[in-house]
Amino acid sequence: MSWVDVLYRLDTWVDITPVPSWEEAGWDDQNQWAQSSADTILALRRQPYRWFPMRRLSKAIIRSYDAHAKRQLGMRTYLHMTDDARASFTVSLGYFPAEGDRTRALRRLCRAEDPELLRPPQLDTFHAGHLGEGLKALGHVVLDDNEIVANLWYAFRDETHALDVVVFASTGDLVRLHDVGPDIDALVHGIKVRADDEEGWWAGVADDIPADIDR
Repeated sequence: MSWVDVLYRLDTWVDITPVPSWEEAGWDDQNQWAQSSADTILALRRQPYRWFPMRRLSKAIIRSYDAHAKRQLGMRTYLHMTDDARASFTVSLGYFPAEGDRTRALRRLCRAEDPELLRPPQLDTFHAGHLGEGLKALGHVVLDDNEIVANLWYAFRDETHALDVVVFASTGDLVRLHDVGPDIDALVHGIKVRADDEEGWWAGVADDIPADIDR
């Protein structure tokens, strides 16, 4: 199976996909593992130690690990890092072998017919660099406590590698989703499907870096 490479701004996103797990890394306590991982991430980003960002990042790492354990192979999680004063905001990415009609598959990945939505989602075409043209959808659901949650999806099919790619974000902070929207668009623009034996952008494949994304 092919794999998905993602080029993203290091001052905006952190890849918190839990590999390896805290147990595989030899830690006896998940919290200590998450705090150590967060400390390492911030140090690599050359950010000064501050308690709140470290604590927020460690909690997001734990949530990502717990969610990742329940999902099938191919899921990644990215944490938005530009606003230390607010709760963590994450975006998930999944990729699966392409099956069936392209249009129907992309609509399914965007939950276009999901009966739990308040109304049919707003569907738009979205062009994302190497992925080409796909769908972008915004839908809303009401939780048991009457909170309205916005769900944002992007869905694409890479015909060359026969892979479907979906990006998903969900939040009850509708204003924040609007504010973070351009950063999510940029993250999606940085996605490229590669063959199993192909190296990624981090290995110096400069000609594969989208023109509208900074290193």
